[in-house]
Amino acid sequence: MHVQSATLIVGVTALFYVALFMLNGFVFSNFDFSAGVSWVFLPSGLRLVAVLLFDKWGALGIVLGSLMLAFHDARLTDPVTVGVAACISGLAPLLARQICLSLTDLEVDLKALTALSMVRITLIFSAVSAGLHQSWYAWCGVSDNPLVNVLVMFSGDMAGAMLVLYSAKVMLSLDARLRGG
Repeated sequence: MHVQSATLIVGVTALFYVALFMLNGFVFSNFDFSAGVSWVFLPSGLRLVAVLLFDKWGALGIVLGSLMLAFHDARLTDPVTVGVAACISGLAPLLARQICLSLTDLEVDLKALTALSMVRITLIFSAVSAGLHQSWYAWCGVSDNPLVNVLVMFSGDMAGAMLVLYSAKVMLSLDARLRGG
C-alpha cells in the first residue's frame, strides 16, 4: 500500500473515531455505567470495521483517534495509562481479527459477512477488548470493580459493534442495489 493511501486511512479513521466517540457521548450518555464504560459504545463498532477493512492501518487510526480524545479529557492525567489504553483500543480488534481468521472461516470483506459470522467476530472482539482494557485498568488501580466493568464493557462493545456492523452491512447492500439497478 502506498504511503499516501495508508496515511489517508489512518487520518480518516482517527477523525471518524473521534466523531463517533463524541456522537456516542451525546446520544448514549444516559447509558454510561462508569467512566469509560457504557452499555452502548458505538466506537467499538468502528474499531472492528476499521480493522476488518484496513488491517493494521485501521488499528493505527484507532490508536491515533484514542490519543486525540485523551488529550482533550482533563480527567486523564497519567500518560502511561492513557497511552496503553489507546494502544489496546487499536490492538484489541486487530487481535480479534487474527483470532477469527485462524479459528473461523471469516471473510474480511464486509459484504461477505453473514449474520452468524458478524455475531462470532463481535463476540470475540468484545471479549478481547473488554478483557484487555479492564485488565489494564485493574493493573493500574483505575477500575473500581473490574469484573463488573468487564461485563458491562463487553455488553456495550457488543451492542455498539452490532449496531455499526449491521448499519455498514445495510449501507453496502443499498449501495449494491442502487448500482445494480
